[in-house]
Amino acid sequence: MFDPQVLSSVIITLKNARTVFIAAHIQPDGDCVGSQLALAEALQLLGKRTVLSLDDKIPENLNFLKGVKEIAPREPNGEDVFVYVDGSDSKRYGKALNRASSGTRPVILIDHHVTNEPFGDLNLVDTAAASTAEIVFDLIRALQVQRTPSIAQALLTGIITDTMGFRTTATTPATLEKGTALVRDGASIPQIIDQVYNRRSYAFLRVLGYAISHSKLERHILWSAIDYKTLQDLGVNNGTSGVVTQLLSVADARIAFFLTEKQDGHIDLSLRSRADVDISGVATRLGGGGHKQAAGALLPPPFETAAQRVLDAIQQEYKP
Repeated sequence: MFDPQVLSSVIITLKNARTVFIAAHIQPDGDCVGSQLALAEALQLLGKRTVLSLDDKIPENLNFLKGVKEIAPREPNGEDVFVYVDGSDSKRYGKALNRASSGTRPVILIDHHVTNEPFGDLNLVDTAAASTAEIVFDLIRALQVQRTPSIAQALLTGIITDTMGFRTTATTPATLEKGTALVRDGASIPQIIDQVYNRRSYAFLRVLGYAISHSKLERHILWSAIDYKTLQDLGVNNGTSGVVTQLLSVADARIAFFLTEKQDGHIDLSLRSRADVDISGVATRLGGGGHKQAAGALLPPPFETAAQRVLDAIQQEYKP
């Protein structure tokens, strides 16, 4: 549970603001984007102007959410308050986080990761929550804003994607209760499942095929990697979210990871594991963070040594 005094301070800060900058983390997922959009709409209903930032590309399977086209790479400017959602550390926001630009104006962090490193002036963090969307749910209720169907849809998208459809060990009765409330508010589980998991571009299918055909299984660790040139050749321009989950579906795998080289040479790492394996420490060793069964990091170049660095970190942290 988050600190009630922090919640009260966040409410006062947001109500006193005229413009609010809200940023999602790089390697975005349904939880960070859904939380960002839900909070933005709630604040707009309170008469606030919101600026939505993401120093990355939106995954194609989240384009169905209302307001997603308002998200763009932006740096802090003249806004009154700066809110960062679903990021375990400050490095996860790229150019969207710049304390020199925000100055002394308040910075609010809203997060639920067990590896969280609080960097805000106000840190609304609940590591017992299965998703950041659950915390935003509580915040919107505390702001006394009536949840619209689109707010509900965004929040439920966050909950469903971070719990993998209510399947992770982090799912609690409170998670299910909030999910039920959001369905009553107009959110649609079938639509979210269909849009997030059942609709992929042909380019994504080609990447998945590449990842599977180039995968390796070592000591119950299944992994694959794709370089930037190959991504471009396959026509992918907005992420590879979902590949690592498919890798973990192999029965012999207890840990799976997928590496994606970015244009600047850095490498996105996505990690997944079975319920009895905690890989959050692996991500922390590599400068990232996340959950027990889903974590990630942004690795420095070169691409050629990235897989071995991850394998070494897994061996140091846990012996499958």
